[in-house]
Formats: sequence, structure tokens, C-alpha cells
Amino acid sequence: MNNNEAQQLQQQLGASKVITLIEPLHTPTGVINQLTLRRVRVKDFKRAAEQYPDNVVLQEAQCLALASGLQIEDFDELVWEDYSQLRQFCLGAH
Repeated sequence: MNNNEAQQLQQQLGASKVITLIEPLHTPTGVINQLTLRRVRVKDFKRAAEQYPDNVVLQEAQCLALASGLQIEDFDELVWEDYSQLRQFCLGAH
């Protein structure tokens, strides 16, 4: 099974989702137009809470970074609509 087939199977099972960003994200490693997301796991939240015990905004950003493959610094450049898409799928938040 190649990566594309594995991604399609994960999407069918609801384990992952590919989103197209409304506005491309410019990172030090290049421009990102699409992200493959997975749902945030409890272990992600524990890790984020250990790193940022007094900052819930950074905890959430760290969880989303783990689930999207982005760096936490990349979130500063995301437009709100894209951040909301990530948040809705990864956290189940509205």
C-alpha cells in the first residue's frame, strides 16, 4: 500500500483529513497549500501541558502542531479560517 492509498483509507475511516488552505502558508522550508491532519490524542495534550503548563493558547497550538506536522511558530502566519479548519477537525471544536 503506497502513501496515497494509506491516506485515502485513513480519510475513509475518519482518522485523517487533507485540507486545502484558504491562504498558502509561507514557512522557512517552503510554501504549504495543503495539510494532512489527524485527530489530537490525549498523549498530545499531556505533552503540550508539560511544555506550557500556564498557557492554554500555546497548549492548543502545540496539540495542533503535533496533529498537522506544522511547527508551533507556523500558526502565527495562518489566517483565522485555516486555523479554524484545523481546530475543528483535530479537536472536534466549533
